[in-house]
Amino acid sequence: MREQTKKLEQRLTAEQIKAAQLIAVNNFLPKNPSEGEQGRLTYEQIAEQSGISVRQLHRWRNYNDDFINYTNALASNAFQSYLPDILEKHLDMTLKGQGSMKGIELFYKFAGLLIDKSEVKTEDTSANQSIDERLARLKERTKSLKVAEETKEDA
Repeated sequence: MREQTKKLEQRLTAEQIKAAQLIAVNNFLPKNPSEGEQGRLTYEQIAEQSGISVRQLHRWRNYNDDFINYTNALASNAFQSYLPDILEKHLDMTLKGQGSMKGIELFYKFAGLLIDKSEVKTEDTSANQSIDERLARLKERTKSLKVAEETKEDA
């Protein structure tokens, strides 16, 4: 992931990098900040701090694949930086037997820490059979299918 992010960064301008960094962390900032706390920025503020126009920011945000992918990679990293907080909350909820764990489960899945996995075991009976035995079984199946089809047609 880091290598891909570095490659994307090399194809972007300094203004694009600055704008992407601001956008990536913006949604993690509080909507209604307390005094002395930084709140979310508007697109106008992001554009101003990046030294570009809002129109340019809009074009990059919606049409520039490198900019979009870079911004998404930064946002994903910012999201995953909350892992210690999530682990603490998970432990606390588990110990207290409280509430739904669905949000924590989704976070783990996004971060790749929880993977839905099912295992299917099959028995390969053909490995123990000779070619003649397998051929005989196939012929028997073919006969039973033909009989079934003839029975359908007669009905």
